Amino acid sequence: MNRKILSRARRIVPISGALGLLLGLAGCSGQAGASDDIRLEFDWLSNPEWRGKAEVAVYHGRVQRYFEDRAAELVLISVTEPFNMEELVKNEAGAGTLVLKQNQVLSFQTGVYPYRQMNSLFWRAESGDFLKATMTSQEWCGQTFKEARPVADHLRLTYNSYWEGEANGSQRASLPQLRSGQLALLFDELPMAVRTAALARTDSIYIYPPLMSSQVYRPDFEVGRIARRPVFNRATVRHETMALTVGARNYRHVRATTVEWSDSGGTYRDTFYVDEDDEDHRLLRWDRHDGGQFLLSELYYSDYWNQNQTGARLTGSAL
Repeated sequence: MNRKILSRARRIVPISGALGLLLGLAGCSGQAGASDDIRLEFDWLSNPEWRGKAEVAVYHGRVQRYFEDRAAELVLISVTEPFNMEELVKNEAGAGTLVLKQNQVLSFQTGVYPYRQMNSLFWRAESGDFLKATMTSQEWCGQTFKEARPVADHLRLTYNSYWEGEANGSQRASLPQLRSGQLALLFDELPMAVRTAALARTDSIYIYPPLMSSQVYRPDFEVGRIARRPVFNRATVRHETMALTVGARNYRHVRATTVEWSDSGGTYRDTFYVDEDDEDHRLLRWDRHDGGQFLLSELYYSDYWNQNQTGARLTGSAL
């Protein structure tokens, strides 16, 4: 991977200062560059609850599939781990480059059969560069796997699916030319990116379409024919500050960030609600472009990888 080209596209430069010390514990960050640059910055990872633990955020709500609302659960698991940069996988020896990983696990039922879909996204700790994303989709009709990696001046997507005409292959998307204050992101990076100051300051980004689908090229007919054209589309970003009630809790200062883009005759809009009074800038609610919505219902900081005994469960929600 040509990291120099990708760093220029993302407007990200290496970390420095006290936050860099956190990398030996459980965090990662992109640090400030020139005044005309923009970057993802995960500064809340210096907070004690992140040390040696993962953040496990559980959301309940609904998605729309086959033109019906379906009860759904979304779990976002965010954690740092050492990475083997040659293979772009976890370094089992505990050495290597530290990365931030977010797993996004979506579960819902359609009729008699369940869906389980999962993204894994990785960012390089010392620069904030996006490294890799993978997606798996399983349901009774079949399986699909995708992997997206930046290579030189483009994003490469490889795939295997159960759909005729897109059984396996690869596609490329050129990285866009960015002006000051812009980012180029995968759509699937947004649940993490909206928690950063970068998204709070910008009014325009470029978005690559969602990976989380059994489809590769074709529009998702079961969710309103959402476009899957493999290009970065220009998206507008709007912000509003409000009070918000989620579950039994009232939040006084919430930033609602709306990301909207158009492709193939359709317009898609997602709104993310972030608690600005909280040091971790927690994602409280997500109104989705597919007509669904998720509300934060449980939040844990856990070394979940050690909690694999029979009967083990997450306890002590931070909410």
